[in-house]
Amino acid sequence: MIIAIMIFFIVANLAVGFWSAKKTKNSESYMLGDRKMGTGVLVFATFATSIGAGDVLGYPALGYLQGWSSLHFILAMPVVIIIMALTVGRRYYELKVTTISDLICKVYGENKYLRVIPSICISLGMLSWLAAQYSAFGKTLNLLTGADPLIGMLIGAALFISYTVVGGLVSVILTDVLQGVFLAVGILAVFIAVTMNAGGFVAVQTALPESYMTFMGPVGTITILMFWLNKGLSRFTNFTYWQRLGSAKDAKTGIRGIILGMIVTGLLGVALALIGMAAYKINPAGMADPEMIFAEYSVTLFPKWVAGFFLGALWAAILSSAAGFLNSSTTLLGHDLWFKVIKKGKRSDTALLKDLRIITLVIGVGTLLIAWLVPSVLGLFIWAGVWLTPPLIPVLCAAIFDRKGRISKNFHIASMVISGIVGVIFEMAPSLKPLLSGGTIPAFTTSLVIILIGAIVSSFNKNHPNNINTQQ
Repeated sequence: MIIAIMIFFIVANLAVGFWSAKKTKNSESYMLGDRKMGTGVLVFATFATSIGAGDVLGYPALGYLQGWSSLHFILAMPVVIIIMALTVGRRYYELKVTTISDLICKVYGENKYLRVIPSICISLGMLSWLAAQYSAFGKTLNLLTGADPLIGMLIGAALFISYTVVGGLVSVILTDVLQGVFLAVGILAVFIAVTMNAGGFVAVQTALPESYMTFMGPVGTITILMFWLNKGLSRFTNFTYWQRLGSAKDAKTGIRGIILGMIVTGLLGVALALIGMAAYKINPAGMADPEMIFAEYSVTLFPKWVAGFFLGALWAAILSSAAGFLNSSTTLLGHDLWFKVIKKGKRSDTALLKDLRIITLVIGVGTLLIAWLVPSVLGLFIWAGVWLTPPLIPVLCAAIFDRKGRISKNFHIASMVISGIVGVIFEMAPSLKPLLSGGTIPAFTTSLVIILIGAIVSSFNKNHPNNINTQQ
């Protein structure tokens, strides 16, 4: 019965994905959904993409092992994305750009380094997250049926790659709505059932160890501060949310949709952690695999046909995140690297739409092969994505607030290259890495200093050639 319900879920996703693909008529709709998305759709698209397999599996495990201090890990990303939307969201939308590199080049002038470096750096992290969804799909199918995880990886890949290739962002966002419904209902229902089974919220909290009850946790204030800085800096340039913002029908709708989506993300994340705390009350002796808490209680506390829907929520988390990362990577690499640099903007819209579909297929299948054959490469992707993206934040913010484009593009290129080298040094040197928890903070600080120097130098140069107003 569980498998039958989940097959129904797969068919429903394919139906919605291919139906919505009819709305994809050109390259802009493929990458930005024709900028017509409303608040409700964006809310679902935001939290469905944000809560992936690692969250549905990992957050209950964190709650089980750490109690309330796990909320640092859970809430860091929503808080950072809300700050992003409030501070730079309106300006980003008003410039009507497709990617972050578009924004930088629009302000400071077209330059292949300004265009390619940000897109490749951001894509590396996104591809690692995409590959993680493949592995999660295989692990979930293995749990339910005992089938080889490779079969699950292939099924999941065939599902979301197919409708993403055909429909682009339109299919991704509209399937996110379906997946978001499964996700929210499933998480809340399992949370209520597990909490009631454990005797209620008060009984759960009373049974927790004293160390679980403190928000600061046993690690200390400095460690938590370093975590928030590292987590925040690496999430600020997550292009999935910038892309969602750019797909809105207007700036106010985009900002509101992102903020509400992040609030829902935070609330569902807390609910998942509380499921783990309730599981601790039920089984304090220890569970064989805390990451299976959500799946285990979905099966044991509900009839099988209901459990099928709730485990569909787990698959919804995987599919929505995977499709979002795949389409965002295509937009970055297809638009910035292929169209703007390799083809130098000389490509008809019909040909570009075809190119984007091919690029989506290549990225999806290529990442699957990496996840299957060379999983160690994923560690490099994750590592690079963590310390290569924070140096982009000063460059991005400069492009947002430096409305006259005064800072020389050479400072921006230097900031990205030099800060990347600094990040590598702090990551690789055993004596330096513990100082600031890796290369993220040193890389960001180096980039910021170079951009500030560029701003000071530009204030003495009245004949700046990169003025956005001159270009227009």
